[in-house]
Amino acid sequence: MSAPPDAPTIVERAQAVADSALFTGAQDVDRGLTSPEHGLRALAAAGMFGIAGPTSHGGSDLDPHSARRVIAAIGSGCGATFFVWVQHLGVTRSLRTSPNTELVDALLAPMCSGELVAGVAFAHARHVGAPAITATRGDGGWRLDGRAPWVTSWGLADWFCVAAESSTGELVWSMIPASAPNGVTPTPLDLPVFASTGTVALTFEACAVPDRLVVAIEDAAVWRATDRVRAAIGQSAVLGVADRAIRLLHQSADAADVASRLGEELDAIWMRDDALVDAHHDDDIEAAIASASDHRAACLDLARRSTTALLAATGGRGMDLAHPAQRLAREADFYVIQAQTADGRAATLRSI
Repeated sequence: MSAPPDAPTIVERAQAVADSALFTGAQDVDRGLTSPEHGLRALAAAGMFGIAGPTSHGGSDLDPHSARRVIAAIGSGCGATFFVWVQHLGVTRSLRTSPNTELVDALLAPMCSGELVAGVAFAHARHVGAPAITATRGDGGWRLDGRAPWVTSWGLADWFCVAAESSTGELVWSMIPASAPNGVTPTPLDLPVFASTGTVALTFEACAVPDRLVVAIEDAAVWRATDRVRAAIGQSAVLGVADRAIRLLHQSADAADVASRLGEELDAIWMRDDALVDAHHDDDIEAAIASASDHRAACLDLARRSTTALLAATGGRGMDLAHPAQRLAREADFYVIQAQTADGRAATLRSI
């Protein structure tokens, strides 16, 4: 197996694919006129499906700083394609640490190559209270019942990793095949952005999952505490949206000064992002979460102001659905709620 390219090369390759293969058709993909599949194939060919995977299974095991820059780069190209692709990364991260070695050996390498695409259903697990999806122990496996209100990549992914909670407070993570899944019913969601991402609500009724498809079982309370820290920094794709808007602003003669000022803000935000990724917060978790959440709010604000500036500089034609200005503005708004936690919501509201 050949050695993976170094991190700067992967980041540069991600931006090149975003510019050449994703951005040019992004308006049509966003509206559902074409599928994200072309962009996903381009990302697979460039090695982007394996950035979160181990080298032992064909991944590039990318460091967190570079991974966040790859995410931003791909987010700058086509938000809909990005949103399908990024679900896959989360499953790759979960699978690489699974104790189920047979499942890892069967799925991880083809996932790192992009031969298999995975989606995930877990946002509901962030909510404390009655589980949205229950996991009941049965003979040789688990029974899933309930409803996942937000699942992306239906009709595009080959497998879905589903989180369900047992009566004893365990989170059971299992892989569900997308082809004729037993006891799973999708309900499409009508979204104002990312229409082609196959985003649905999934209803589970006596969905049987054998033990051979269980990725992991962990304490739900421990997972929520860890997730609260991990999710606080937010999605770096929103910085890709800001970057794309700023680059387009540079093409407008009367917006050059604004573009330069926003570009300087973007550079400063990336410095802050790097510092937060490196931060050790064992002593004061609450302060670390607050700091990361405020950073998330600042990223959202920069994307909003950058896309608003692009609309102003573009004028009325920027509202044409074939123009990127209106799409980028809608994408900036979408990231306000994407992976939003209570901490992120509070920080965003404080920033207004």
